[in-house]
Amino acid sequence: MRLDKFLSIIKIFKSRSLGAEAISASMVMINNQPAKASKEIQAGSIIEIDTPRFYKKLKVLSLPPHNISRAQTASLFQLLDERIKD
Repeated sequence: MRLDKFLSIIKIFKSRSLGAEAISASMVMINNQPAKASKEIQAGSIIEIDTPRFYKKLKVLSLPPHNISRAQTASLFQLLDERIKD
């Protein structure tokens, strides 16, 4: 699954295009490597999002099926670190 799509499904960003913008602005890394929106992620990947408003580090636990409810999205990842910035 594409990184931008995954980030929008788990509601880190409100839309896929906002996720793609953050990725192209070098705010997102996968496994300590600069990310691209089209990067295919897998279970076990570590994603770091460092925006001016927040920092999140998460581990992908599984990829979603086509249809998934908002309540089920929490089972897709493990939040490793989270900080709100001033």
